[in-house]
Amino acid sequence: MKNNKNYYNRQSKKSINDMETHPIWRGIGFILLIITPIISYFLSVILLDANRSNGWVNIPKGMIAYGNSDPFIYIKIFLTIVFVVLIYGIYTFITFLLFSLFGPSRYGPYDVPNVSYKKKKK
Repeated sequence: MKNNKNYYNRQSKKSINDMETHPIWRGIGFILLIITPIISYFLSVILLDANRSNGWVNIPKGMIAYGNSDPFIYIKIFLTIVFVVLIYGIYTFITFLLFSLFGPSRYGPYDVPNVSYKKKKK
C-alpha cells in the first residue's frame, strides 16, 4: 500500500473548528452567565419602582401574591426572564458582529471556488 505523506499532513493540520477556546474566554462566559440574571433582577426591581412612582402600567390583581412577604414576586420573576432574554440577545448580536468583522474567512484553503454559469439565450 502506498504511503501518501500529503494526506497525513493535511489531516494533522487543525481547522478553525478544532481549535480550543482560550480559558480566559471560558471564564468571561461563566461570569456573564452568573451576572446577567443578577443584573436582570435589579433591572426588574428598578422598573417596578419607577412604575409605582409614575403609574405607567396597572398591575393585574392575579399577578399579586397577597400572602407572600413580597407581593410582586411573580412580576419580578417575569421581568427578570424578559430582561435575561434581551441581554443574552444583545450578547449574541455583539458576538455575531465581532466575529463577522474579525473572524476567519468562511472559506478554507480546501474549498472549491464558486462556479459562475452563463445562461443560454433562447
